[in-house]
Amino acid sequence: MQVFSNIASRGVRRQDRSRYATLTAMQRTAVAPFITRFPQGVSSAWLARRWYYTPKTRRAYSVREISPGDRRLLAEFALGLARAAPERELAVIQEMNGLLFDRVISNGRHDAVGFAALENTSGGDRIIGVAAYAPAGKDGAEFRVAVAGGYRDEQVGRTLVATLVRHARRAGIPRLFGEMFWSNRAMQLLGLSMGFVVEPVPRDRNLRCLVLTLK
Repeated sequence: MQVFSNIASRGVRRQDRSRYATLTAMQRTAVAPFITRFPQGVSSAWLARRWYYTPKTRRAYSVREISPGDRRLLAEFALGLARAAPERELAVIQEMNGLLFDRVISNGRHDAVGFAALENTSGGDRIIGVAAYAPAGKDGAEFRVAVAGGYRDEQVGRTLVATLVRHARRAGIPRLFGEMFWSNRAMQLLGLSMGFVVEPVPRDRNLRCLVLTLK
């Protein structure tokens, strides 16, 4: 997986040709807190993001934190998942939607956090994957990950989980855990490769729980 790196440059000429905007100044703007750069309610299109390549098809995508302005994009992503999912997974998609809409982007709830992987298209950004967690008492936080079908072999899920784990560590979350179907071998292998352990779910033998201790 390759991350885009900024190449040193003398600057970017402004349209009025009066002076240059230096790369350093542009970077400060890119990583500045959202509230200092945009009034409340403005689209989140320019939230700070990191860029990646998919390893097989070399498609570019970015990852950034989910904001209230992403409601439409998230709804479109969830609809695409539901159309392609078998019936037994629809409940899981509904749980994901509840986490994203009711906790991550609802007003006044800052304990839950989510990240989106986005592909730029001629019509604008399109979400190709999401990862989010919400605290569940003192034991830690429950997390969810979902990736669009065409990107499940492109390590987008790994990028999202790694981003989520970094944020959880900084936030002081002691443990991340999330349920999945036993048949989802790809997710189990991904979790194991990133330090998670797979535990049984006593109430349902068709489920497994991925658990990662952070401190």
